[in-house]
Amino acid sequence: MAKLLQLNLLIRQQGYTLIEILIVLFIISIVSSVALLSINQNENKRLAAFANELMQTIQLAEEQALLQPAVIGFSVKDQALQFQTYQSSEGKSLWLPLDDTVLSSHLIPADIQVNIEIANQQKTAEDKSAQPQIVISTNGDLIPFIIYVGKPGKSPRYKVTGEADGALSIEALV
Repeated sequence: MAKLLQLNLLIRQQGYTLIEILIVLFIISIVSSVALLSINQNENKRLAAFANELMQTIQLAEEQALLQPAVIGFSVKDQALQFQTYQSSEGKSLWLPLDDTVLSSHLIPADIQVNIEIANQQKTAEDKSAQPQIVISTNGDLIPFIIYVGKPGKSPRYKVTGEADGALSIEALV
């Protein structure tokens, strides 16, 4: 009889109950959902930081145009932000890259897409013209623009707006 009881206990101890399996699956689902949420928040923070840095860099270019005084151009080309200064000599007009440490060419990370809209016309980064997309005058005025920042292939998450009087703002899009 004692051997039969031991054998019966061994048979019952060989598997997991349905409750135990459900509890483990529930814990795994909670941990994975928290991990996914934190990854999504990290991407959003990175886009917000890039949009803020872009707005502050354009503000710095406005201040530079006032202080020098110089006409400064801004464009997005070849996945890079480029600032140029306008030079006129011997009847020729040239846009030359700025050799300033802060306003030099900045690479845009591969996982961030930047689109510029000027006068309701989309300007793409593939535009190879020598003319800048945004021009900042010596009195701080600029060509009104909207810059959209987001993930490639997805709808933009942030909008940086520049008004004709030089005012800049940033807005999170839903």
